[in-house]
Amino acid sequence: MQALYTDESYNSVHQQLSRRLILLGVILAVLLGVFIYAMIVRTEWLAMVALSLAGCFAVFYSDLFCAPLLRYGRLVRSALSGRSHEKELEFVRVDPDPSVVDGVTRRCITFLGDPDKHGSREMTLYWDAELPLPQWTPGETVSILYNGRSIIGFQPAAPSSRP
Repeated sequence: MQALYTDESYNSVHQQLSRRLILLGVILAVLLGVFIYAMIVRTEWLAMVALSLAGCFAVFYSDLFCAPLLRYGRLVRSALSGRSHEKELEFVRVDPDPSVVDGVTRRCITFLGDPDKHGSREMTLYWDAELPLPQWTPGETVSILYNGRSIIGFQPAAPSSRP
């Protein structure tokens, strides 16, 4: 089974997030230092500007640069330590447009599996958009390892496994 996520990928995401949080802390410390200085010398306008900049920067920086890595790290951690299921499914198609699911950009892949209680055989799973798509042909049977709805591993199915 070819695993899509490893401990190294989680460590890499964690290191990137740590660097971004350190940068956020340094810039906030400088702005708060300016705020404290302005309070000591009683320059009200400088104190208001420094505190406003610190608040705006903290919100925008964390939302634009830290939150996506935090969500992606959560996906990788769940893939490594969460409950996983393995199933042999028949590949149907890949949606051309990526979508954002749980804050992470993914591609929808449709498979045909066992019928559910409503009679539908289609099963939609999500592929990480940061990873290259495998070259599956429609109708090919693939053994998929998934967590929730996220594909975390795959391998070509044995030839005699499905009729």
